[in-house]
Amino acid sequence: MKKEKRTSLRKLTEIGPRPNVIQIVPPRNVMRPSVRRESDPDDMHDLVVHPLASPTGPGGAKGFRNRAGSTIKNPQVMNVYLGPFWGDQAFVEGFSKAVVENGYLDPLRELGYGTDSGTYLGFAMGPALAPGTTFHDIDARKTLKNLLDAGTLHGDENSLFVFILPDKVTSEMGGDKSCSSYCGYHDAIPHNGIDLAYAVLPSPLCKGCGGEIADFTAVYAHELAEACTDKVPGKGWVADDGQENGDLEAWILLGWGPPSQPNLYTVQGYYTNERGNTIGHWRSSRASTFRTAAPSGVQQLVEVISGCAFGESDFSKKVVEVVPDPTMFQQCVFAKMKAAGHDIAIGDIPAASDTTLEDVLEALEQL
Repeated sequence: MKKEKRTSLRKLTEIGPRPNVIQIVPPRNVMRPSVRRESDPDDMHDLVVHPLASPTGPGGAKGFRNRAGSTIKNPQVMNVYLGPFWGDQAFVEGFSKAVVENGYLDPLRELGYGTDSGTYLGFAMGPALAPGTTFHDIDARKTLKNLLDAGTLHGDENSLFVFILPDKVTSEMGGDKSCSSYCGYHDAIPHNGIDLAYAVLPSPLCKGCGGEIADFTAVYAHELAEACTDKVPGKGWVADDGQENGDLEAWILLGWGPPSQPNLYTVQGYYTNERGNTIGHWRSSRASTFRTAAPSGVQQLVEVISGCAFGESDFSKKVVEVVPDPTMFQQCVFAKMKAAGHDIAIGDIPAASDTTLEDVLEALEQL
């Protein structure tokens, strides 16, 4: 079998605007092999068959330390969909909440890495990208700033916004493109005097990034662990060769979930000096003092609806006039209301072709 040439670590540190740090998730075949799945072709590169057979054991990452204190102490995570999702969105939303809240990150608190499990705040809809679009990093930065300035998103030093791209939309940083050069990345922008973290996750429906939703959840976990421990890439926990904690254990995939479904989700581990490849055991969510306040008045409900409608303030407009996919708008409102603690069913949110934003507001007021 012909061996695939590996990309050097130096080359990987040159992708993206941050010097001397790997802020990306390399493609599956670049850094090291991964767990074989039944769907993998017979001629795929050599594969590791023992999950948690750590490629970087305890103490194995030279110089892995906190460079300048850049971590997310109490992660508050929100997905931002930039168009229709290419797979099972409900599954990904369930995973996002679980990986943030149900113990995956716990060892980072226990071992003193300046972060912890946090709170998943649900999802928002950003401006939809058309198939064939190239979404540059400067576009990601501008999009985040615009959504913040418009009040669609609200961020602070604990925020992490995860941009999820539609299929057939290419992410690009400085000439390097998703699928061929990377499967996701994270960074931060300065905004109102603080650094706000974001990640960009392209569709994995390409050979380089695995092609399955399990690959996507593994990449999500990779970027979550890295963003929380190295918010501004290179200024948090990084090894001397530029690898962050996720890079040091990249593409060693394993099942993770509750005792009744231990392989419900697919994740990868992250490196710690004490344990090498590390992952927190599943536990139930704990109450968080950082959870958003429940929308209880008209103004709060207006903010929920407007946030799911790209900041639209004219509530006489029909949902279909301001949102490309009314179903996703409905899901967005539902997720925000559920995250705030409301007893609501998705059918409580009107989404007919003639439904106006005012109609949605009236329906929520009656709950």
